[in-house]
Amino acid sequence: MNISWLLFKKSERQSAGRLGLTVLAIGLGTLMLLSFLAGINGLTGGMQRMAWSDITASENSSFATENSRQAQTPIDGVAPLQISITSKIGNTSMWRDKNISQTILHATGENSPELPGLKTPGSGEYYLSPGLDKIAREYPEYKIGERYGTKYLGTIPARYVQSPDSLEVISGATAEQVAAWQQADEQAVAKPVDIYNTDSLKQMAKLEFDPSTLIIFGMGGTILLFPIVMFVAVATQLGSTQREQRYAALRLIGATKNQINRILLFESFIATAVGIVLGSLVFLLVRGQLTHFKFGDLGFWPEDLNVTCLQYVILAVLTLGLSLFASWRAMRKVRTSPLGVARRETLDKKPRFWRILPLMIGVGSFVWISTDGGRSWIKQNSESMMPMLLVMLAIVLVMFGLVVAGSWLTSRLSQMFARRTNNATTLLASRRIAGHSRKIFRSVSGLVLALFAGSFYLAAVSGIDNLNIQSIQNNGYSQLKPQTAMVLSRDLPGNFIETLRQQSYVKSAVTIRQTKDGSLIPCRDLATYTKHSCPSGANENDFASLNFTEKTVDSVGIVSESEALAQEGFSAYLVALDDSTSIDKLRSLAIAQTPVVAEVYVADGTRAQKPMINPFVKDLAALTYVGIGITLFVAVASLIVSTVGGLLERRKSLFTLRLGGMTLGQMKRVVLIESLIPLIGTSVLAAGAGIWVAKIFLEVFSSTVRVSLSATYFAIVIGSLVLAVIGIWLVLPMLKKITSLEQNQTE
Repeated sequence: MNISWLLFKKSERQSAGRLGLTVLAIGLGTLMLLSFLAGINGLTGGMQRMAWSDITASENSSFATENSRQAQTPIDGVAPLQISITSKIGNTSMWRDKNISQTILHATGENSPELPGLKTPGSGEYYLSPGLDKIAREYPEYKIGERYGTKYLGTIPARYVQSPDSLEVISGATAEQVAAWQQADEQAVAKPVDIYNTDSLKQMAKLEFDPSTLIIFGMGGTILLFPIVMFVAVATQLGSTQREQRYAALRLIGATKNQINRILLFESFIATAVGIVLGSLVFLLVRGQLTHFKFGDLGFWPEDLNVTCLQYVILAVLTLGLSLFASWRAMRKVRTSPLGVARRETLDKKPRFWRILPLMIGVGSFVWISTDGGRSWIKQNSESMMPMLLVMLAIVLVMFGLVVAGSWLTSRLSQMFARRTNNATTLLASRRIAGHSRKIFRSVSGLVLALFAGSFYLAAVSGIDNLNIQSIQNNGYSQLKPQTAMVLSRDLPGNFIETLRQQSYVKSAVTIRQTKDGSLIPCRDLATYTKHSCPSGANENDFASLNFTEKTVDSVGIVSESEALAQEGFSAYLVALDDSTSIDKLRSLAIAQTPVVAEVYVADGTRAQKPMINPFVKDLAALTYVGIGITLFVAVASLIVSTVGGLLERRKSLFTLRLGGMTLGQMKRVVLIESLIPLIGTSVLAAGAGIWVAKIFLEVFSSTVRVSLSATYFAIVIGSLVLAVIGIWLVLPMLKKITSLEQNQTE
């Protein structure tokens, strides 16, 4: 048997625990990386499924692609397929608070092309997305499908649907209906596009990202991946000092450099390979659960969450490479000077001042951006990508400047504590931090980066949350009471009020007048349906004038009955519902009472009480919270693993202190202080830097959003620090074991 294999087996009998921790740490890192890749694949896969709709972009539009131009090129003898990405005129194409997207198809001839795998529906025929089909089957009383036609053809193929939760409809129409839709409201219905060739759709359309999106995703991915990479790096170096001493002893008794290299690399390879396999197996077991996570309101197709073979290979090679390189580099002293390793523990080189330069450059960039000159330059170049690139570069410099400068800052902070303390444990901990600032800060670097990124993003999101009250005030329909609706359409029949009162879910209903200046509501009914009441002295036959399309008001104007009836307008309706969910029954009823092409609005008083935030902003905020949560979890796990590794490396020195009379309580305080000084000090700096950067960023690029720290922000920041302290505290009991006489009698 090979001597290297024998030495490996003999040397690792006492290291089963350390190898087990390494395997588990690398397995966890692999699981997180695979989950991240799956999430990215899920997002891009969903967007890829919707990319087919780019063929509807006008040839002269900025959104036109080569696919759209090719599809719209006329072909002799081929009658075009008309496609319009649209919604029903008005706002009735909704379920609860979610919009239902509708695509209208019209075959202009018998030889019109068809979308691959989808028969073109005729007038009155429709398809529902799987998510909308599920709702229609679970809630038949809401008559969702009947809003779009009379004949249901089945579900839309998954290749055309972004998510299993997407609410989408593909319906047919006649040429007359399409023309009527456009004539009714050209703003509500997109102009139909003539498609002559759908061959390009047999393959998924090419997904393209604009530069700003790539920058945002790139920075977000870097922020998320860095702590994971640091976690894997920390895991591979567990017990490095212990291994140094063991391999140094082997060198001293005659083992060659090549034999030590083979043992070292084989050990790292086995631990890393087992960790990768373990993480991959766990990922395969939990991958199905990832479909329950939602980006905004949308989940993922299971097949989109697959990780490709190439991605597996790249991840495995990079993880193995990182592990082997870290182990090889950590053991270089064994190969060069084994006697020096056996004699003493070396101190880290003192961090140089240059480490703070990237941070200073990044901070200086934001200082310049906040000046009048910087703002003027950004305004002058607002049409280009340069301002955004500059800001993103400055953010990256600050972000990684904190990581690079961390050891220098940690060293200075520990020296300050050492000069000002009279406590022996604090002094001992401070001196060790000063001598090993690089290694100690490395353990908290992931958490520092996570707190910076979290503070930056969450400060911006919290600022957006401040717009909630303003958005409600700007929504005039918030003046309706909850569980109250308003129905507006010129095409409703004259007996619609009687139809409303016959519905079991309608508590009461009243007819009002809708004019160009707003709504005229009888004073006797005003308080029943709105948050207002007519002023004292008003006659019950008078009408209150209220414009729901403008901002909310404190009081209403009064119009006499004769004046109200003299104004040109049409009948509208206020409806009190038995439950807020009955709004969809009302929408379906309103559609059923109007022609196929009709403009119908159903305002929901309950929904109007909620802030109207841009869906993209909501999705970005949701992604931010998920990313910060994952990053903080990994960072805290890295800190715990690093603490365990540090205790294993210091076993001999800790045992010596124990023999010298130091109690376990004192030793625990030393280890805790060693972790808390860099953790709290650099975390406060990182959080402060993130808030400050977010403040300047919003002031430059937004005229409305301002930094505001919500309770959620403080909960996340304080919670992460508390979890880190708890994690360290749970590790401290192992001090008793590693400093016991039984564990050290053979050392």
